[in-house]
Amino acid sequence: MADGDFSISITEDVVEVRHTPSESSPHGKALGFVAVVGSPLLMTVGLLFLPDKHGSNMWSDMLKASFDSSDFIVPLALLAGGSAFLTWTTYLYARAAWPSDETFRCDREAITISRVPWLDFRNHTWRTHIYPLRDAHRIRFAIIGILKGTAFYGLRFDARGRRWTLPGLEAPQAQAILTGLKALGADVPDDPKLDKRVKESLSLQDGDTSWLDRSWMDRDKQ
Repeated sequence: MADGDFSISITEDVVEVRHTPSESSPHGKALGFVAVVGSPLLMTVGLLFLPDKHGSNMWSDMLKASFDSSDFIVPLALLAGGSAFLTWTTYLYARAAWPSDETFRCDREAITISRVPWLDFRNHTWRTHIYPLRDAHRIRFAIIGILKGTAFYGLRFDARGRRWTLPGLEAPQAQAILTGLKALGADVPDDPKLDKRVKESLSLQDGDTSWLDRSWMDRDKQ
């Protein structure tokens, strides 16, 4: 099946997903990079140069202070800390909002995830990580990126740390994938909230589930 940027295949022996956002948005990651760099820059410029109610600004106040005084060190620390925090949170959001191309494969032995590094804008490099299925715990549909009230969902699981994959999944797609994973013996906890989200999503789609085709990679039908 192909639904937007996702192609999903579910058989008795394997679950395979291809995520190719570069086809619909070839410059998406470049826009995300601009957001990551530009957001803290705009914040810093605004804090430094926008005047307060007395007509002064942080930049002029810092210039008047000596380098070893609290009037200089404290604003500098606040700017550095705020910029670092905003850069990191924007990066976490951007890699979910403008994700890299990725493949996900799970059989009865392991989960294999291949993904283009986020800063590789031309998709020249793929990096593959393999997680034994017995070591992958709590595979679930969850938020993987959020900023200013906008959330992006994907699959999260624990395997030698917290892992995430397939940003941008919709609830019906996630439920189909998780059902297939559970049939393979994966640790997929029950999630009543996901069931509710699926019902809401399908009601918006008028019950259309034509996006799911379980046969496009079925070796028996090739």
